[in-house]
Amino acid sequence: MAAVATARRGSLAARLKHGQVALASINSPMQCMMKAICAQCLQTHRDPISGVETIVFTCLKQDQEMDRVDFGVLRQRLGQNSLQEKLTVRWINACREEAAGGTTAPE
Repeated sequence: MAAVATARRGSLAARLKHGQVALASINSPMQCMMKAICAQCLQTHRDPISGVETIVFTCLKQDQEMDRVDFGVLRQRLGQNSLQEKLTVRWINACREEAAGGTTAPE
């Protein structure tokens, strides 16, 4: 998404209609039912004209204006859950293996 945002302002700018708005789906680490409570999905936005920064909860609004998203912050935020995601995959695979009659799942 960051590459598309950069291309829109650079190499694609002459081909795009002036003033058009592009939306990006910004993933949240969890789709909580307690909207805007846990703050795991906070995302920095920067107004492209004034430079003013705001913070938004992506769980409340996943489709965001691409020109406002701080993709560096997004990359860091999504990377925070990398270890948990890898452990979850291993656990699910172990459970599947056990259910299929293989080895026992880790306790």
